[in-house]
Amino acid sequence: MQLDLTNLKIAKSQLLTREYDEKVRQIHKILHSEDHAAGTTWVHWPLNYDKKEFGKIKRLAKHIRENFDALLVVGIGGSYLGAKSGIDMLKKGKGVEVVFAGTSFDYVDLYEKLEHLKDKRVFVNVVSKSGTTVEILSTLSMVENFMKKKYGKDYRKNMVFTTDKNKGYLKKLSSEGFDCLVVPDDMGGRYSVLSAVGLLPFACAGLNIDKIMEGAKAAYNDLLEEKLENNLAYQYAVYRNLVNYKLDKKLEIFSTFSSKLSSFGAWLTQLFDESEGKDKKGLFVSSLVFSTDLHSVGQFIQEGSPILAETFIDVFAPLKNASVKGLRADSPIKFLEGKSFDEINRAAFLGTVKAHSEAGVPIAVLKIDEISEINYGYMVYFFEIACATSSYLQGVNPFNQPGVEQYKSYMKELLKK
Repeated sequence: MQLDLTNLKIAKSQLLTREYDEKVRQIHKILHSEDHAAGTTWVHWPLNYDKKEFGKIKRLAKHIRENFDALLVVGIGGSYLGAKSGIDMLKKGKGVEVVFAGTSFDYVDLYEKLEHLKDKRVFVNVVSKSGTTVEILSTLSMVENFMKKKYGKDYRKNMVFTTDKNKGYLKKLSSEGFDCLVVPDDMGGRYSVLSAVGLLPFACAGLNIDKIMEGAKAAYNDLLEEKLENNLAYQYAVYRNLVNYKLDKKLEIFSTFSSKLSSFGAWLTQLFDESEGKDKKGLFVSSLVFSTDLHSVGQFIQEGSPILAETFIDVFAPLKNASVKGLRADSPIKFLEGKSFDEINRAAFLGTVKAHSEAGVPIAVLKIDEISEINYGYMVYFFEIACATSSYLQGVNPFNQPGVEQYKSYMKELLKK
């Protein structure tokens, strides 16, 4: 992966300062401390992941692929966004269908998904570390009835909980005969995609989870350097800090010209917004897929309020290609005759970067050579390090979410009346 910072609107001398170097060195020590109580288990995970658990995940996924048509994942937030991002980016049609539920209180959505699955062989994965999330438990009540009706008294054999190793409601239920996978200690949901939370759905969908972890390990090794000038994730975090405070930008858009990265953008949105958005601080993060969204919000980016910074994720090797052929002689796009869709998409990317940069939008470009399991694992780890560092530079804790907990508390109070 490459990081292009040529359109930053910030001089490199402002980025690579002694002050920022000292700050990231301190952050590096926090992240790489052996004490993971703050929530940093994920930092060393590419090296230290539980190999026995990893083997169990692979065996269970093989069983599901060979004996079932679909995996129903019940999870919300970090319990599903990472898994969905990898499957949508990398799916190859080799595994079972993966369906996500429990993502809202929209009963119509759940009903339609269960209707879709009623004649299929279904295995269920319920993902929640605490097992107290209202969306998860209310969905589980419906899903459990669905599974009882489908499989009778043996339905528990076709379900697995991904939850805390020793405690919590789902772990308590496991005494009734449900199998369990582990959400590691001191690993928050939005940083858990490389654990069983993401790996089981990945493997069921036919993805190579060995390659995903290989990519994460490569990122770990590349980003082990504590010096700012030698660590691209730290440089990206500093860039975001400067964009926020020096250039007074309030919002960062993650943009891509590949629809396969749409769900990855949704995961990035949660990762950064939930980690950094505290104490009235942080850049608000959103994501767009171009050229589709250029025809809805492109005008605002170009000429609206100057509050935006933009990070492009650029895939410069297409998965498939075809050429425009057979255009009529009087077609207004006759100049495209014989050009590949990749050439057209590439021109749209370069033109957009040029236009947005000239409009004063600071731009970073992260480049990957292809969409692959290795690059996916690498990007996940890169952004986790960058996000945690960016949050610490803001002076906030990357690993809690007090605002989210507040809405949950109020909702439960209202429902108990």
